[in-house]
Amino acid sequence: MFPSSDKAAVRIGKNVSLNVDRLIMGDGVLIKDNVVIEGTEVSIGDYTVIGENTELVAKDPCRIGMSSWIGRDCLIDATGKLIIGNGVGIAAGCQLWTHMKFGDTLQGFRWEWQRELIIGDDVYIGGNSLIGPITAENRSLALMGSVVTHDMRYNRVYAGVPAVDITEKVGAHYEEVSTDQKFQLLLSKLSEFSARHNPREQIQIVKEWPTSMDDRVTYFNVSTREYTKRLSEIEVDFMLYLLMPIKFFPKELP
Repeated sequence: MFPSSDKAAVRIGKNVSLNVDRLIMGDGVLIKDNVVIEGTEVSIGDYTVIGENTELVAKDPCRIGMSSWIGRDCLIDATGKLIIGNGVGIAAGCQLWTHMKFGDTLQGFRWEWQRELIIGDDVYIGGNSLIGPITAENRSLALMGSVVTHDMRYNRVYAGVPAVDITEKVGAHYEEVSTDQKFQLLLSKLSEFSARHNPREQIQIVKEWPTSMDDRVTYFNVSTREYTKRLSEIEVDFMLYLLMPIKFFPKELP
């Protein structure tokens, strides 16, 4: 089942196999060459990227959030429930597992199970890591080559085989940034973007929502990390320009 043709800026590469009973795909999604996605139900949020040669098999429902990035050569098993949040980075060569099964249960095989894997928002999984059925809380980080068998806590950093918390040695994954700093940084990005494009005041950076909003303008609110999704050509171009370092998510409009 292929995504609806009314989605904006969806790009699908060569030799892509989408064999899913129910596939929901957002705007701005990029699926690169030689990707295989199969299973019962898969949803992929706006502006998410799935890299070359990645294989995703979903026997249970699988949900991938918005503005997430899955690198090339990844293996993603959703035999059990799998949720990947918004703004997640999964680097090249990673494996995500929700089950273990090999052996004859009639002969007493014990290691047959499936469990859910939940990856929160703004999590980063370094290249060639193996992730078991855990919960990775928001902003947690696993460094390259980690084997993660236990839950990852909020804004903590993990490394090793098996992975352990090394936050006290290296510092937290995220630091606090003021609203004014965010505002100035995004203004500078808009200025860079404007040197190549002509936003014609269709993009506005704000710290709080205006009391009256023009439906021809896309507002980016640095306080809430939301934008007023209009799907204008210039808005889509700006969103793609910001990705992956900067991510915004749609505001629910009345």
